[in-house]
Amino acid sequence: MAAEPGRESPNVPMRVSRDQLEKVIHRAAELQFGRGETPEALEAEEVLRIAEEVGLEGRFVRQALAEVRADALLPARPPDDSVPTRLWGEAILVAARVVPGEPLAIQDRLARYLADRESLRCVRDRPGQLVFEPAKDFMSQLQRGLDFGGRGYELAKARSLGVMIQSLEEGRSLVSITADMSNQRWGHAAGWYGSLGTFGLGSALGAILGGGLPALIVIPAVASGVGLVATVGTSKTVGVQRHRLELAVQGLLDRLERGFTMASDRPTLRERITDLLEE
Repeated sequence: MAAEPGRESPNVPMRVSRDQLEKVIHRAAELQFGRGETPEALEAEEVLRIAEEVGLEGRFVRQALAEVRADALLPARPPDDSVPTRLWGEAILVAARVVPGEPLAIQDRLARYLADRESLRCVRDRPGQLVFEPAKDFMSQLQRGLDFGGRGYELAKARSLGVMIQSLEEGRSLVSITADMSNQRWGHAAGWYGSLGTFGLGSALGAILGGGLPALIVIPAVASGVGLVATVGTSKTVGVQRHRLELAVQGLLDRLERGFTMASDRPTLRERITDLLEE
């Protein structure tokens, strides 16, 4: 029986979930362009037209198209199956975002911000590519150590920070940031294994000398316990540190995406001391 005009067919759901929306759009494209076959590719203009027909604003669709293109531009990273990664987690963090602006302008803003506000030192500066390391001069270390503003300087705790900037279209660029926290991973591992190893060695010697227990039983048992606890502890600590670093990187990309100024009204410790010396 045909549905009455103005009423929904009983076979058509009144509400469509996000997953169902994706399936509907995909199936509609199959029916329209390939008569049941998935189209190999669509022009960007055709995607914009389809999106307009389903009520999506063009600016959001163009942003999505730029991000899809950006994903294809990111270099593929080989899988890291090293022992430290399997035990304690990955040491490399990668984040990318499509942001407004031209590459050269973005690169200049980032270079000044990371040097002035994050106490980093640029060790490689090429068009579209920057590499930073923690600044080791006295003023930068003093600024990070005192940390009057409570910034945390999570970016400066990483071994290195790489920035790549690529032009996507007029007024839009892809910014990808790669942070290497392998130094922190090894530092946390040394702390856990060193402290627990010392405690375990003392406990084993006490059990052998004071309790008369056989060394062939005590030493393997203590070593296994120390290794297990130290591995779990290192993994947890590295995970927490990685989360903090990821928040700092994403926060930096947020500022770029929303067009926020990279400058700050509050002077850095270096600027304060320089002003005092000049007075």
